[in-house]
Amino acid sequence: MALKLNIRADLEEEMKSLLPKTSVRSKTEYINEAIREYNQKVKREVELSRLRFYFKNYHEEGKKVLNDFRQIRKIHD
Repeated sequence: MALKLNIRADLEEEMKSLLPKTSVRSKTEYINEAIREYNQKVKREVELSRLRFYFKNYHEEGKKVLNDFRQIRKIHD
């Protein structure tokens, strides 16, 4: 099934000039590779946004645990 794309003329020209420098054989393959890379970038950003919250809590929890260990050490000294 062919997909009809309305690509802006300036982007079409840029794609034509870059096509020989890539490892792809056609415009379709070039577009698919660009979409694949974009999707990977978006997925990575989503993962990082989830992890930012986790690590913020992780650092706070780590500080509390270290503080508890310091308190225990002070009691036994």
